[in-house]
Amino acid sequence: MAFTILVVDDELPLREMLRDIFTMAGYNVLTAEDGKVGLEKIEKYCPDFVILDCSMPVMDGFETLAQIRKNPKFINLPVIMFTALSSEQEQIKGLNLGADDYITKPFKIPILLTKIKSILERKKKSIDVNPLTSLPGNLSIQENVEKRIADKTYFSLLYVDLDNFKSFNDNYGFYTGDKVIKFTAELLQSVIRNFGISTDFLGHIGGDDFVIITEQNNSSVLAENIIKRFDKEVLNFYNEEDKKNGYILSADRDNNVHKFPIMTISIAIIATDVAHLSCFEEISKRASELKKLAKKNNKSSYVFERRKYSR
Repeated sequence: MAFTILVVDDELPLREMLRDIFTMAGYNVLTAEDGKVGLEKIEKYCPDFVILDCSMPVMDGFETLAQIRKNPKFINLPVIMFTALSSEQEQIKGLNLGADDYITKPFKIPILLTKIKSILERKKKSIDVNPLTSLPGNLSIQENVEKRIADKTYFSLLYVDLDNFKSFNDNYGFYTGDKVIKFTAELLQSVIRNFGISTDFLGHIGGDDFVIITEQNNSSVLAENIIKRFDKEVLNFYNEEDKKNGYILSADRDNNVHKFPIMTISIAIIATDVAHLSCFEEISKRASELKKLAKKNNKSSYVFERRKYSR
């Protein structure tokens, strides 16, 4: 789906020129002749990017930008400001109001297009980053898998999930639960640094679920070292009594008290040369199914996909 750019400028020839240029570059384009109209179109159409002139009648670019940033809905909307002056103070004013960049008229089209592309790519990546672990999320995971499929390279996907995390989170509190999630992310990163290869990818699906993508002959090495370290280091999050018992006591929704074992880690491994899965949806679905099998071991473990599929 193409991104939409809104050009807010009082010069009609410039608006028309930019509309043609951006359209040829593959963007959808909206235009507005002043800040007031620009704000109305932002509210109505929710563009992905705004080109905003500093000097306009009715409402200038600075007031328009201030109004954009007052709306929480558009707090992260990328904005490049146009200025006919190279005034340092003017640029500082715009940047303080939340402009992402400045372009001085007259400008070079390739530079403007590069700035727009770069800012949009950064925005896309920042949206997809998990706020707790700072790891790339589902969109990046899908892109990585689909690129490897398109390049016709075999790979292994490791679906990593914690066992008995919910009971731990309920018993020790979500603050400590978040510390366990961050610990797991850091552990996975450390194992990849020490035993992985340069093209390995680590993503955070959400909650206590992670994905590692690696070369096929390296998946067992990663899984074994993840389990070895996790089983040892996760004990640091339990009090002495729970560590001694090997379980925690926690009530279910019906207020019945149960024994929940110390957390373990389950890893489902899908090797694409074995499974012959050739699309992200199928790989994701089978990894989820295989993870359930790994969890039945009642201890930290990893399992491989053994079934074969025809393309």
